[in-house]
Amino acid sequence: MFFLNLQIGNADVSILDVFQNEVANKLVLDYRLPKTIAALLAGIALPVSGLLLQELFRNPLADPSVLGITSASGLGVGIVIFLSATLGLTSMLNNPWLLCLASFFGAMSGLIIIVFFSLRINSTSGLIIVGMMVAGLASAIIGILQFFAPSEKIKTFLIWTFGSMSGLSWTQIGVFSFMVLLGIFISLFTLKGISGMRLGESYAHTMGINIYNVRWLILISSAVLTASATAFVGPVAFIGLAIPHICRILFKRTAIGQLYTLVILTGIFSMLLFSWIAQIFPNGSLPINIITSLIGAPIVMSILLNRKQYNWNE
Repeated sequence: MFFLNLQIGNADVSILDVFQNEVANKLVLDYRLPKTIAALLAGIALPVSGLLLQELFRNPLADPSVLGITSASGLGVGIVIFLSATLGLTSMLNNPWLLCLASFFGAMSGLIIIVFFSLRINSTSGLIIVGMMVAGLASAIIGILQFFAPSEKIKTFLIWTFGSMSGLSWTQIGVFSFMVLLGIFISLFTLKGISGMRLGESYAHTMGINIYNVRWLILISSAVLTASATAFVGPVAFIGLAIPHICRILFKRTAIGQLYTLVILTGIFSMLLFSWIAQIFPNGSLPINIITSLIGAPIVMSILLNRKQYNWNE
């Protein structure tokens, strides 16, 4: 799938042409390769974040987009885009670290709100409603910013919301890679804790697991992974929810270490596949959000129809 993504595009250029043609070399190395790496990184970040949130909340519908965390992360990006116009600092948009930082603070704020309510609402549907309210609040604030923003910034933000792997510079890819690796590194310290928490908090304490630390590591890791993907490829929906469930159903693995590995591999393959599908249309590439929603929405519906199968509290 990685090499298929390098092959496809509006121009009839193959990978072999890279060694023979300077134009082909520039097209593949400066446009198609960054786009493919972005799809690969998003395929790691979003599914792992979804898996961690599902384990933290013991909720099959937990996911950055469903819980409103992606919207909160998008609010951080929106503030940078719109304030750059208001303050006359258009150079802000060229700073990938600033976009990531704003996206991270937005995601972390959304997560803290979700955690606050999850401790008081012991209900799957209640948690989803809270997620919808977080997303609605973020959308309302973005709407206020759009009302006062110039039209070109509104267009920039709207294009970003469609989701795209294209147009990233190598500097942005470098920051994206660093953030994803940081999130994955932090998440590795949660796997033992998740295994213990599955057997109950009392058992986890006897294993010497600090549940408080594990929860915060999950929150920080999920925020870093969601923020990095949202900042650079847009608010991609359903991937964090769908991929962990696909892995549980197809591979019949429940051990967190095995599931974690399968989620990463399946996420990479899926995002590369979706990126390739988005490119095969004759009139230009479709926004990645359209493809992921077409795949992810039916999976969410099937989970809702088979809630007892996924009820981890029983």
